[in-house]
Amino acid sequence: MKTLLCLAASVAFALAACGSPEGNAAENAASPVKAGTPNAGNAGSPVKAEAKTAQTERRCGWLHNPTPGNWWLADRDGQWILGTQGGDQTPGMDEMPDMTTAGWNQTNGHYGHGCACMSLTVDSATLRVTRIADAEPRPLAQCSADRALPKP
Repeated sequence: MKTLLCLAASVAFALAACGSPEGNAAENAASPVKAGTPNAGNAGSPVKAEAKTAQTERRCGWLHNPTPGNWWLADRDGQWILGTQGGDQTPGMDEMPDMTTAGWNQTNGHYGHGCACMSLTVDSATLRVTRIADAEPRPLAQCSADRALPKP
């Protein structure tokens, strides 16, 4: 009996220390709980919220292709990696049109940079591009006139 009382006291202390769910067990069992929120199956223990930051966005800026396989888009928010030589190429790269048709500054043979607008699935927190939905070459003057863009 003494062991049972100690066990009950330990459980009560643990619930008080961790924060017990409000209401009775029947109410809590029936109430929906959203993932990533406190009490999501953890009875009050802290749960790190999982921010879903991946989203499709239209981004315009300088499109760089300085060497084979290396591609990135530099816009007002940062540098978005599209492909690395010998490494990953973002899905959708193969469907991009000829990006030199609206103007292209050649800096290394036919490699260089131009201006582009692209619909990208991105993770804003990491500046990671996970998919290229579409890409459109733009006149160099458009990027040159945008003071929010870094110099190419």
